[in-house]
Amino acid sequence: MKLSLLKPSSTALCCLYRHRSPLAPSNLRMTHPEKDWFSEGREAARQLKLEFDISTGKDVIEACPESVDLSLEKDLRRSAMESGRSFARALLDKMTADNELDVDTFNASIASSENDDTATTNSGDQDEPSKKGHFDFPSQKSHCVTICMVPPSIAKSAWSRLTSARKACRDPGFYRWPPHVNLLYPFLEPIFNIDGSLDGASVVTKKHEIRNQFMDEVTRHLSNAAKQVMPFDVSLDSFGCFGGKSRGVLWSNPKSHYSSIGNNAKDADPLVHLQNMLETQFPMCNDQRKQGSFTPHMTISHYANLSDAIEAKDELQSTWEPVSFRVSELYMLQRTGDDGQFKVAATIPLGPGSIVKIHDPPMSFPDMPLVEEEWVREERMQMKDRRKRSFKGMRRKHVE
Repeated sequence: MKLSLLKPSSTALCCLYRHRSPLAPSNLRMTHPEKDWFSEGREAARQLKLEFDISTGKDVIEACPESVDLSLEKDLRRSAMESGRSFARALLDKMTADNELDVDTFNASIASSENDDTATTNSGDQDEPSKKGHFDFPSQKSHCVTICMVPPSIAKSAWSRLTSARKACRDPGFYRWPPHVNLLYPFLEPIFNIDGSLDGASVVTKKHEIRNQFMDEVTRHLSNAAKQVMPFDVSLDSFGCFGGKSRGVLWSNPKSHYSSIGNNAKDADPLVHLQNMLETQFPMCNDQRKQGSFTPHMTISHYANLSDAIEAKDELQSTWEPVSFRVSELYMLQRTGDDGQFKVAATIPLGPGSIVKIHDPPMSFPDMPLVEEEWVREERMQMKDRRKRSFKGMRRKHVE
């Protein structure tokens, strides 16, 4: 059998595009030998094929004749995965070289696309809490979870003006996202390493136990970071854009400051300082500062290209009235499924004595829409279609 029939690179390539993060060799090492990496990669590819309507050929098992023995099948899988990873890394280099973001304008490229799922793994011992200085529980990154700043519900003026601006700019994320500034995104979800011999009820019990241990560790480290930063004020008075020929993003520049002179002058930008404290606790979640620095941004809308985003920015800036609000807490937001809305899974107060409050089930912000209106869905589908076409174009260029 020829390995070329297996088309192994598609799985790794789909996963790469979905996460938009480098697959460095250190990230590829198998920290859990019992984990079925091939199945998880294939499932990630399957979900992406559904989302982007991408045809990637048959799975390895389907491509192998029934007569192939298990040892050969394992060798084929291993070879397929390795060649797929090599192909993905090569494409990443190509995409990086062709990157059209204006880094000088934006000061640092925004790390994550705000509408993808799933991710990569980090290691740890599931049976014992971490004794290290940073979070070290078995987990994987997920674009369904974020640690972020959101204007508090009592900041009615901020919510009203941001909601009006996002509607006027036809934001594809209007239903799924509240107005927010991502600090750690993608964030983490637990890895469930469960004995395959357990029955159904025992599996459910074990997953519940692992999730509770995971949340205990997460909340402890979130508190460690949050208690080092006092509440601060944020003002929104200017806008910026980034993108290129196939993507444009309009964002507001959240300027943070302390209202009290008593706070340490070195923390002149408390929002940046807060992100640094969080990343110190969760060093694996460094996606928001891949270019070496963190530039806070609050997305207003997405566009087909940079020119459209700049035009929208000029129009919005001409009528915008600056707005300010007090930030005394952060939020862990999570969503379920591709169409799900990000809801508050945990509230994280700032300042000494910070105690994280878990919300189970997660709760919506009061001013968020209850349903996704048709115009929002249309804009979201158009944005998804643009990304699909861009992705296919990247694949064609690489093959050529």
